[in-house]
This record gives sequence, structure tokens and C-alpha cells, in this order.
Amino acid sequence: MNRKPIVAGYFYPSDKIELIEYLNSVIDYKPLYKPKAIIVPHAGYVYSGYIAAKAYSIIEPYDIYVVLGPNHTGLGEYISVFDGIYETPLGKIKPCESIINEITKSYLVKKDSLAHIKEHSIEVQLPFIQFTNKNNFCIVPIVVGTADWNILAEFGHLLSNALKSKNALIIVSSDFNHYEDQKTTIYKDNLAIEKILSLSENEFANTIEKYDISMCGANIAYAALVASKDLGAKNAKLIEHKTSFDVNGQMDQTVGYASILIQ
Repeated sequence: MNRKPIVAGYFYPSDKIELIEYLNSVIDYKPLYKPKAIIVPHAGYVYSGYIAAKAYSIIEPYDIYVVLGPNHTGLGEYISVFDGIYETPLGKIKPCESIINEITKSYLVKKDSLAHIKEHSIEVQLPFIQFTNKNNFCIVPIVVGTADWNILAEFGHLLSNALKSKNALIIVSSDFNHYEDQKTTIYKDNLAIEKILSLSENEFANTIEKYDISMCGANIAYAALVASKDLGAKNAKLIEHKTSFDVNGQMDQTVGYASILIQ
């Protein structure tokens, strides 16, 4: 089964040449880092593409990309992995069948296309990967709908076991705080970012709940912190943090965007 692009022409250019021109304009590829995971935004490229690009510009290429997206639609299984082809205007991307088969041995992860059909958070990351990695690679696209921290911790450990000794990157596709004024969004974003940079998944979860931070991918960030630490991550680095205000000048309803390396 092929998963066709659903937000090309809306979140990012649908024309291949136009998309390449955009990526050329925001990516200055100088690979300096080999992180275990990255956190990057998934809004329309006009709002957050340049922030995601800053992370993709400085990481080395990988053989395997585990792309985690939150479930915005409510469709499908709690943790859904798609084992078909993802398509973008830049071409087709094959699934990492061996990794997918391994993680779906667990009761936690189900092969499921329904959660992916209308979900944009994974799709918008793929052109950045295709543009910066001309080698042979595959993806493990997973949409996560559960917010149960215990299940997410178990999922994180499952991922790390599957990725040990592999040339793999975990991509957390997430925006930060949503639809509050600029001052509040900056404040809440900084609270969440501080806990991510400290690599403390439990303090991060507590902060998300205590301050009611509407980070859409808090669940997958938590799982990625667990997995990254299992894989040997020792620190994290904030690359960029902005909000929608920096693009549209509106201060009353802002969304936070950040790119972070966990290495």
C-alpha cells in the first residue's frame, strides 16, 4: 500500500522543483552531529520549516529513520506503524520492514494504515530527510495516540531494543504550546524545553501536566527521551526556538516551535 501525500500544496510545495528550491533556501547542509533523536516542528513550512531545517542541516545521514508523530485525528490504533510506502513530491520512501516486524511482535505496536491516512506530522518531515540523505535509507513511521506515560516508557524501551547497534535516528515531530498569547507560549515552551535538555523524562511529564502545556507531541517526546537514554544519550542541545508570532506578527494566538538534538 502506498500512502500518498495529503498536505503537499498546503503545508509545503506540491511541485517537485518548487519544493527543492525551498529546501535549498533553508538548508545549508553541514553535518556536524550524530544525535540519537531530534525534536522538530510540523506546522506549515512557512511557519516552521526553517526551524526544522536548522536541525536537518547539521545532522549526519542515517540508514534508518524512526519518525514519530502524534495522532491529531483520533483514527487507528494507539500506537500505529505503517508498513507500506510513503510518497512525497520528491519520491517514494520504503519502510524498514525488519524493524517494523520486530516492534510489532509487542502488544504495544500495531501495523495500521488508518492512523496515517490523514495525519500530517510524519509526512512533513520526509522531504527534509530525502533532501539531506541521498543514500539508501528506510523509515519506520509511527503515529502515537496514547498519553499513558507508563505505556510510553515501555514503548521507548521497545524502540531502543530494536535500534541497538543500528545507524538510526528517532525523529519527534512536534510543535510546542498552542494557541495562547506570546508571553504564555514562550513561558510554557521554556519550561518544557528545560526538562528536555535535562534529559529527565519524568520531570518533563510532570511539567507538561502541572502547567497544562499543549505540546501536541509530548507523548512521543517522552518516549524518545526514554529510548535515547537507553541508546546512550548524555545531553541535549537547543538549536532554535521561535513562535508563529515571528512569522505572522499575531501575539494573541501563538504556537511554539523548536528544534532540539538529543545526543
